[in-house]
Amino acid sequence: MINNNEKKYDLKEIYSDETPFKRYMRLTIGEGATLRDLFLTETLLGTCSGLPGIIGLGMRNKLYPFLFRHVSRDAVIGKHVTLRCPKQIELESHVVIDDFVQLIATSNNEKAISIGEGSFVRSFAMINSGPPEGYVSIGKNSSIGQGVLLYGNGGLTIGDHVMIAGQTAIIASSHIFANKEIPMIAQGYSAKGITIGDNVWVGAGVKILDGVSIGSGAIIGANAVVNRSVTAGQHVGGIPAIPLNTRY
Repeated sequence: MINNNEKKYDLKEIYSDETPFKRYMRLTIGEGATLRDLFLTETLLGTCSGLPGIIGLGMRNKLYPFLFRHVSRDAVIGKHVTLRCPKQIELESHVVIDDFVQLIATSNNEKAISIGEGSFVRSFAMINSGPPEGYVSIGKNSSIGQGVLLYGNGGLTIGDHVMIAGQTAIIASSHIFANKEIPMIAQGYSAKGITIGDNVWVGAGVKILDGVSIGSGAIIGANAVVNRSVTAGQHVGGIPAIPLNTRY
């Protein structure tokens, strides 16, 4: 079943009164951040982010939870990890964030990005909650592969024990293009949201489009384009994805 709870956003209108500096603050530190927040955050990230080896790992492990209240002391954060609006990022215990990951929590949600206990985000993945009110929530013991793109503008919920293979893109929004007289980039975007249940395997290079829900136990074949919902236990593949068989 397709999610029809569509919302529409025009970011230029929403943030029309923003000065360049306020925009920088919102996109990097968070809405309502102070100059003190800016100084502390950029000093800490600038000092610790690129430090290699056990020294860098130890400093991030000790200092990030001190300033970023939702980051567990038992989380592991690699080097050159981008943290945007880090106070709105929740990393539970034993989460591993590999080198060169981007966590972009630019949203007015208190926990714009939430990653559950024991989950692993591999190198060069990007998780972007999306303004103005998007979020990405990942459950426990899930794996996000290399180079995966997750956009949560309309809300993206991923369950427990989920495997998402490399180069997959899951996009919880879509550009509006109905008015032929206005450039598409100026028409804003729509967002319905995406839900992925527990124990799902998403193969390499898959594209999952806005409004889709994927039931628990489903398998999405490599390079599939999923534009409609997938029931629990179903194995789908192709462009667009169609049922291949069922697991139960």
